[in-house]
Formats: sequence, structure tokens, C-alpha cells
Amino acid sequence: MNNATATAAELAADHDFIQWVKYPTRESTMYWSQFAEQYPEKAQEMAEARRLVLLLSQEQAEDHSSDEDADLVWEQLQEAIQQDREHGRDDGPVFSLWGYTRRTWLSAAAVIILLLATSALLFTRQSAEPVTYATAYGEKRIIQLSDKSVIVLNANSSITIPEKWEKDEPRTVQLRGEAFFSVTQQPNRQQFIVKTSKGTEINVLGTEFNVYDRGQEDRVVLANGKVRLSATQNGKTRQLEMQPGDLVTVSAAGDLRHRRVDPDLYTAWQHNKVYFDDYTLREVGVLIEQQYGYKVEFSGKELSGQRITAFLEVKNPEDILHTLAETFELKITQQENTIYISSL
Repeated sequence: MNNATATAAELAADHDFIQWVKYPTRESTMYWSQFAEQYPEKAQEMAEARRLVLLLSQEQAEDHSSDEDADLVWEQLQEAIQQDREHGRDDGPVFSLWGYTRRTWLSAAAVIILLLATSALLFTRQSAEPVTYATAYGEKRIIQLSDKSVIVLNANSSITIPEKWEKDEPRTVQLRGEAFFSVTQQPNRQQFIVKTSKGTEINVLGTEFNVYDRGQEDRVVLANGKVRLSATQNGKTRQLEMQPGDLVTVSAAGDLRHRRVDPDLYTAWQHNKVYFDDYTLREVGVLIEQQYGYKVEFSGKELSGQRITAFLEVKNPEDILHTLAETFELKITQQENTIYISSL
């Protein structure tokens, strides 16, 4: 298929496009970012195609592998395209609602109405007001900015960005939660600034880095390039120049702590993996609460204080809980939205 001439439905049926939307990698994000830059007229089709993939993905069972999951979406979109052709729909990017459940039909109709009513595209908007993108528990989202920078937003997070970049002003975004940034350097070397909810500022020109803004501290990991990190407390500003492989934590008091790490471990959440770096079980519980919306309770402080270092592939919180249960011989039960953890 020629992506340059594809409709939204055809893009959404493309296996590589589905894999990028559902399981983004650095390579696939780079490819589709370059595609969007080369074919800016395809912005609307790409935005609609992404919504269609995510819509159909909600209908899949959780026990499918990533390849099976993507194949199911691909098959459904191929079916939709064929039905469109059989019913004479050759006049543009139309998504067929034939043959789907009432819930899918209503969801798809709502998405299409929303698209038509608001033109709320990821790549092009006309309003001068800033826009906030947010993710639910267990959800990730890719956002491409008008300057071709890419943001991958982790679960239970939000980011506010301006609609238009002024050439003589820094590109400033406000983050709550966690996100990975791939910032495109501009010809005029325009700055890009990320501000966290606690006041930490990360100033970059063109680079890749991860920002974690939860709990009592901010955490910044630099993958490529160079950034200047600033933290202000009681009117006093501290600054630190970061190099690739640096991890800097900023405490609530504005103190900076620095160490060297493997950046891939701290950005692996984009690929449904998680790295516990000498975490206490209480810290693992907090991650489950922040990422998935559960409340986690331990039977005692001694248990919650035990530590774990692990690198896991995670599709849902049960993957984490199973590892904890096997490693520490734990009993794990759930009542409604609360998970109880105790020793056997």
C-alpha cells in the first residue's frame, strides 16, 4: 500500500501503522514522524486512522499477544474497507459500521461526530488556546507537536501545550505524571522547556529524555543530547547540565541528586516494560496505584519495606503482582478496587 495516498481506513488497516499506534518503538515513531513531516496533508487521515485503531483495540480480549491483537484489528479494518467498496463508498476516508456490535457502533459514531464537530486533530488545530492531553489508568498516548517533536505520555498523566509556537519564544509545555520526549531542534535553535507540577524545568534544544513527575520528587533521565535542569525552592534556583545516561532526582526541597544509569531501562515503559531499581514493595505498590488506579495495602511495614530489582514485561498489573507473589511468597487478594498483600 502507498501510505502517501492512503485513506484513514486504509492507514488504520496497515499492519505497521497498527503496531506503531499500539506498541510504539523509537524506530517506528521516527518513521511515522518523518512521514508526517514529508506529507503534512495526511495529518487528518493519520489522526483519524489512529482513533480507529484505538477504538477497535478496545474490543479485543486482553489475553491476545501483541501480534495477534494487531492482526485482529487489521482483519476488522480490511473487512470494513471491503464493505465500503461493496456499498459504493469510494468518495473518501469512510469507516464502515456494518457488522459491528451496538457498543462498537455507538463508540465509532461518537468518535466520528467528535471529529467532525471539533476537528480535534493531533497535528493541526486552529484555536489559539492551549490544549491539554490526558491519559487514563493503564493507557499510553503518542502526541506529535506542530514542530515535529514527539511526546509519549504514560498512564495517568497529562500535558498542556500551546497551540502555536512563537518563533521568538521558548516552546514550553506543562507536565503532570510521566512522559518521554523526542524534541526536534529548530533552525533558529529555539528552546524547548518542560515544566513539572513541582516547578522543575528541563531546558533543551534537541534531544530525547524522560520526565517523571509523581509523588514527592521529580526524576529526569537523559537518553540523547544535552539538557539544563533547573529547580527553585524558597527563591533559590539550582541548575545542573545533564549528559546522556544521567539520572537526576529533584526533591520537594529542591535538592538535586545525580547518578549514572542505563536510559533504556527508565524509558522501557513505552514498550510495556517496567524496571524496578532497588524498589521497596511499597514503591512497587505506589506504581500500581499511579499507573492502574488501584489501592494497594500491605499487611505490615516489614513486608512493604522489602526490596526488589527487576525488569519485567507488563501488560497489566497482574503481571507485576504475579512476580511479587512468586519472588516473596506472598498472598495477594483483591476486593473491588483494593489489592491486599500479605505473607503466606
